[in-house]
Amino acid sequence: MGSGHTGQHLGRLGGRAALAGLVLLATAAGTEAGGGAIAPHRAFYEVGLVRAGASSGIGGLSGAAAYEWTSDCERTVVTRETRLLIQSDEGEPVAVRVDFSAWERLDGTAYGFSGKTSRTGVPVEERRGRARLPAPGAGGEVVYSRPDGDRLALAPGTLFPGAWIEKVIEHARTGDGLFTRTVFFGEDEDDLLTASLLVLPDSAAGTAPEAPEELDGLARWRARIAFFGANDDTTPAFESTEWFYENGVGGDAEVAFPDFTIRYRLKELELLAPPAC
Repeated sequence: MGSGHTGQHLGRLGGRAALAGLVLLATAAGTEAGGGAIAPHRAFYEVGLVRAGASSGIGGLSGAAAYEWTSDCERTVVTRETRLLIQSDEGEPVAVRVDFSAWERLDGTAYGFSGKTSRTGVPVEERRGRARLPAPGAGGEVVYSRPDGDRLALAPGTLFPGAWIEKVIEHARTGDGLFTRTVFFGEDEDDLLTASLLVLPDSAAGTAPEAPEELDGLARWRARIAFFGANDDTTPAFESTEWFYENGVGGDAEVAFPDFTIRYRLKELELLAPPAC
């Protein structure tokens, strides 16, 4: 695969890896005032390459992701910046930057998103729009302002990222088995994904990685998640294995695409003051 194609490939997938690869790097919403049990915070992650198959065209990859989650009592707001430097197998570096922001109503019925991807300083993709459900659990619609005029129907039961994450934490607490839901992210051309999540038992989770002291004493879980595209329910578009904490902070993770795997390591965490609701 040539370096230009590789850069475009990573430009498209890099943002999704930064969002969906860390289950709690999505817009986390709660049902209680101030966003429920999700702690407003800023987190910084180191990004590295675990493996790259010959078909990927990737010779090396490094970067960082910065994430911020806040709430204004009526909705949650997330901003994220991901920067990757990709060395092609031909030795030509490609710089990919993904900026993404989103908001979600606390009741999970409205979602707005805006994202831009650039490759070596040149914009290659921009997505922006709003999605609404008339009531939780009902079907709805996404209206894109970029690409202008595009619309997407949402089937009943579709969740936005924050509502999904809230249910993931509830699921982890109960210790149930496989948890599968359709989620709209607004991240790239495969905006609508079916996520199948399995929280690993302690005997299979392994040793938790070293984490910032702000997470000391909190319950934590390790999960495996397979993400399926809307037109393929047999082969995952990508899979992730990750740690997450009861206050909504995402820990270390690995995101595996068919031809390469990326690692995220939580390096710094700053807990922010919750809103006075």
